[in-house]
Amino acid sequence: MKLLAGLLCAHAVAAGSTNSTAVDKILVAGDSWGTVLAGGSAANLSFLSRKLKQHGCPNEVTNIAIPGTTASQWSTGNYLATLTKAAPNHSHVWVTLMGNDAMEEMPSCASSGKTSAECGDQLYSSMLNKMGTIIDAVHEANPSAEVVGMGYEMMFGGAGCGIVPASIFPQCWKGEADENDESAIRCFNEQVIRMQAVWDQLDTEREYVTALNILGLTQMVDGDEKAKVGAPNMEKLGPSWAWPVYEGCIHPGVAGAPKGSGEDSASMIVMEEMYSQYWSAEFGC
Repeated sequence: MKLLAGLLCAHAVAAGSTNSTAVDKILVAGDSWGTVLAGGSAANLSFLSRKLKQHGCPNEVTNIAIPGTTASQWSTGNYLATLTKAAPNHSHVWVTLMGNDAMEEMPSCASSGKTSAECGDQLYSSMLNKMGTIIDAVHEANPSAEVVGMGYEMMFGGAGCGIVPASIFPQCWKGEADENDESAIRCFNEQVIRMQAVWDQLDTEREYVTALNILGLTQMVDGDEKAKVGAPNMEKLGPSWAWPVYEGCIHPGVAGAPKGSGEDSASMIVMEEMYSQYWSAEFGC
């Protein structure tokens, strides 16, 4: 554990989290959504920094996100210590978590004999507690920091990716996973969006928290007339071009987007929506 703490702290220092002022600086913490969308270097800007730069927004970003990590991990110990050490040096903290908790915990919940709804209740309760712990710790470390987050998007649409949702909530499928089984997909989506409900509840309870909602975004861009931002088509997964196998079925694609979208990738489509819903007002850009 001491080695892990040293690596985490070294990562934070290398990323610039020891800056003396927090004005218009963004801290990104959490899982691989943070590394895919907000990872980068001086030579190659991240999707987040590219989008902010496009709109003339402040784009000094510190990224301490670690792929594969969970809210359970970030709510205690060395992960939480690293986050609270970095928070005072940033005006905004984007936290992206809960997906790996669902992937780790829901299969065993299903094997215990609980229904999908019962497991969804378990996920919601656990995540509300752990995410609350994380966000409250950030606020205690830096009372002026604004915290932002979202419950991901409608994912898993890449070819062959249907096996992933069927492994998370197997109760929803009868027999083999079928990516075109609309009733099974609705059952799955009804529980997955509980992560958005966690953010909505945190937003309601804490004035320094903003919950964004991008559910249905890539479905809408794909031309699904039943979907709009914040109101997804619950009987469909995300479109295949947006959630490819090369990104593990769970991250927005980093290349290729429909003509007319105005972007070069699903990642930039997601970042444009985040800009529209949040950064534009926060930074006045």
